[in-house]
Amino acid sequence: MKVTCTKREAAVRQIDVAIALLLTDGDPLAVRTLAAAAHGILADLAENQNRGSSWRTKMVEDSGLSKKDALQVLNAAQNYLKHADRDPDSTLSFDEEENDHLLFVASLECGELGHQLSFSMQAFQIWYLALYPEKIGHDSEPVITSKKVFPGLSTKKRSEQLALGHEFLERALEHKGLL
Repeated sequence: MKVTCTKREAAVRQIDVAIALLLTDGDPLAVRTLAAAAHGILADLAENQNRGSSWRTKMVEDSGLSKKDALQVLNAAQNYLKHADRDPDSTLSFDEEENDHLLFVASLECGELGHQLSFSMQAFQIWYLALYPEKIGHDSEPVITSKKVFPGLSTKKRSEQLALGHEFLERALEHKGLL
């Protein structure tokens, strides 16, 4: 069967699959590969639409590093996973929670492009804000709402956090349109 899609559609599909893998405690390398590919597409589309407008550019500018060094840090894991010709005997080490942040930024990038967020992205953002309220502020309305959906999420073990996120995602997908 032939697959046809736009770059934006491809990125949305990659994010949705990465979210499903993440919340079912799937392989963090697969999650990272999908999330990074989607984020790269969306950041490039944002830059094409309006130079300097992507979250990637904002993160680079806010890092205090040179552009080259900041991009090297941001892309280290995905570059390791796609370039076997560089340091073939090296190993990769990263905190799997980095995938949470990358998926959140990719979903923000998607929304900034004016694309309707998928139900998976909407559910993920609620879960993410309950887990990382400090990212936009404990007193912000989205965080307060997210904490009502997931009370005490940040105090639970990672496996329970993921299971609760998966249950919420499944309910959201069953009742599309209620988010």
